[in-house]
Amino acid sequence: MKIYFIQKYGKLFWEKPAYYLCVWYLLNLLKKNRQFMHPEDYPEEPVGDFIPGIYNYCDRWCERCMYTEKCRVFASEKIMMRRMEREKERERSMEENKEFWDQVGKIMDEAEDLIDDSVLPEEKTPFPLFEQEEDKEELEDAMAEYEEKRRRAKQHPVSKVAEQYGENAYRWFEDRKQTVKQHYDPETKFLRVSYPGITDKKLLQKISSAVEVIMWYHFQLPIKVRRAFTSLYEEQDDPELYKGIQKDSDGSASVALMGIDRSLGAWNYLLHHLKPEKESIHPMIRALMWLKVEVEKEFPGALNFQWPPPERK
Repeated sequence: MKIYFIQKYGKLFWEKPAYYLCVWYLLNLLKKNRQFMHPEDYPEEPVGDFIPGIYNYCDRWCERCMYTEKCRVFASEKIMMRRMEREKERERSMEENKEFWDQVGKIMDEAEDLIDDSVLPEEKTPFPLFEQEEDKEELEDAMAEYEEKRRRAKQHPVSKVAEQYGENAYRWFEDRKQTVKQHYDPETKFLRVSYPGITDKKLLQKISSAVEVIMWYHFQLPIKVRRAFTSLYEEQDDPELYKGIQKDSDGSASVALMGIDRSLGAWNYLLHHLKPEKESIHPMIRALMWLKVEVEKEFPGALNFQWPPPERK
């Protein structure tokens, strides 16, 4: 965030320092003076016995996760959702809004009066909030190296096959909207699938679960594979730095393998129960089997990667 802020707004601060210092002053004034905030707007920190970094190797399927009570990100998202619900329920009158913005206008006027030109940096003096030119060059070099690793990762044959699988899986369901019909159940918040000729509710429930698994992982798989290769290239540049610790490349690959295994099981289930789709499902299974072999070959450490850490389970 700091880097983004510098790159996006650094030049503007130089061109109009008084204006942006005024805005900066206003924002800090609003944060420090809570009389302008509704009590429910005060920052709320998630509390719990969280496992540090458990979300690093995550498939983001919180509804199916066994470790949500140990995850700080999940707790933070719950707080955010509560705030969003409160915002929907909270009704402010037009008069209240007018009073608020009138007050903000007064603060802006006061902030402008408080700015002392003597504290503004001279044109040739580096602004103290930003890095020196040498740091900027180092940052640009580091970003260029990282982007090159990402490009290499994207061009790797395994990444390309993972990308192609994701596109084919998406197209498979798009082409069968009228047969493999999907319905979102707002009560259970899960997917429900219907298929011509199948009326058994338990069977349809299992088919729905299989479709849900495929839909969840088909877009995530190429992302995790690319991240695994990007991290692998970084680790190869400085192997001593990662010696004796679990590697990010193995962690990302382990998530990819989990998605591959679950997708294989789901496609196999559809293969046995959606008889008319048999021929179209075979290529999906072959692609996943190939990916499984290649990912395990490229990232052998992924097979022994343990997350969450065993001592904190």
